[in-house]
Amino acid sequence: MNAWRRVIFLLLISFLICRATFVEAQSPTRQQNLFACENDWNSCNSAALTPAEKHQVAAAEHEQNIANCKNALSTCDRSRLSGPELAEVALVLHQNMVDDCWRGLTGCDPGKLTAAEAADVAVAEEQKNLSDCWNGWDSCKLAKLSPSQLRDVALAHHRRNVSQCWEGYSNCDRSQLSATELAVVRVADHHRDYLACVSGLTGCDRSRLTPAEAETITSGSKKAGR
Repeated sequence: MNAWRRVIFLLLISFLICRATFVEAQSPTRQQNLFACENDWNSCNSAALTPAEKHQVAAAEHEQNIANCKNALSTCDRSRLSGPELAEVALVLHQNMVDDCWRGLTGCDPGKLTAAEAADVAVAEEQKNLSDCWNGWDSCKLAKLSPSQLRDVALAHHRRNVSQCWEGYSNCDRSQLSATELAVVRVADHHRDYLACVSGLTGCDRSRLTPAEAETITSGSKKAGR
């Protein structure tokens, strides 16, 4: 009977020790330290890590180093990469460089592009320049446009100017309008001035109104004042 009690007692002690160890391993403090070590924080206490946690931290550090290399960061240590990892990093860096070429960024190195990539980038540059010219941006290079593209861009500029004149914007260039376009814009000017006078806005110029319009506005004002 005593032997059985001794066995049961030892099993109970073992269970309690294992449970305490498990609880300690899962405690917030231990988890916080593991998280700090995985992220290379100053609060990391590497001496408190278990062998399994040290292996986990080493794996996290290795993955972070791969990410640093893919992003061309100064913290990248290529000596810690395997052959396949070096090839993967080289592929990502090349693709990033190609993307920079597509977007016209300084990270582009045309000399490292393949023939197919260079052709695609040239098309992208042409389309971007055409878009810049269509929008009238300073980055537009008219010299790179074909004759048909120049005609299309000139037409887009003219239509934009007509719209700006129609809306009464200050950057309107009326000297570029045809007689018909100028007549239509003047009608829009008159209508805009009439509405301003009716609404009592500061943009109202009564000298532009017809006698009938002026009388209508005056009569309306008198009625409103009664």
